[in-house]
Amino acid sequence: MQPFSTKVYFLRHGELEQQNVLAGRSDFELSKKGVQQLEGAVAGLCDITTVTSSPLKRCKLFAQQLANTRQLPLNINSAIAEYDFGDWDGQSYETLWQQSSSPTIGDFWQNPWHITPPNGESMNAFYSRVETWWQQLLAVISTQNTGSNLVITHAGVIKQLLAILCQLPRDSLISQNVFSIPYAGLICVDVFIDEQGDAWPKIVF
Repeated sequence: MQPFSTKVYFLRHGELEQQNVLAGRSDFELSKKGVQQLEGAVAGLCDITTVTSSPLKRCKLFAQQLANTRQLPLNINSAIAEYDFGDWDGQSYETLWQQSSSPTIGDFWQNPWHITPPNGESMNAFYSRVETWWQQLLAVISTQNTGSNLVITHAGVIKQLLAILCQLPRDSLISQNVFSIPYAGLICVDVFIDEQGDAWPKIVF
């Protein structure tokens, strides 16, 4: 096959209406500032051919608006929804730090690969669904040459993808601590597809 290159842009949602909360799967919407942040982030992206979004409102509502305005296909995919914090979802950080239940939020932040939030998702399950989605996307890019893809998702998802791209150990705490993704943070990944159809992604700074 003829080799080619394309881009995948990963965009974190903007500021939320609710502040200082562990959003997780809670379906909070963006603040007015959060919408403006996303509008600024995509203003210079003229090469997008497809928009992919988490199903949560803080990503989906803007993705729908953007896809409609630019007349682009939109894919909503639950595989790139945020990590499920279970019983901790939607609670303020202040409340979570004051809880004396077991495990605590502090236990989780210190050892997320071995502690699962009550009624939540294990970190291994989260990593696996993000990795599976990424490999599926690369396969689609390789076979269909889909053009540049904008993926609107969450900080936790983007951190896992960066860990995968940097080939960090699966259970490394580094992926949780070394990457900081701001609201409306935009990361570009260049994907080269070689003659055999193999994908060679690299982060572009």
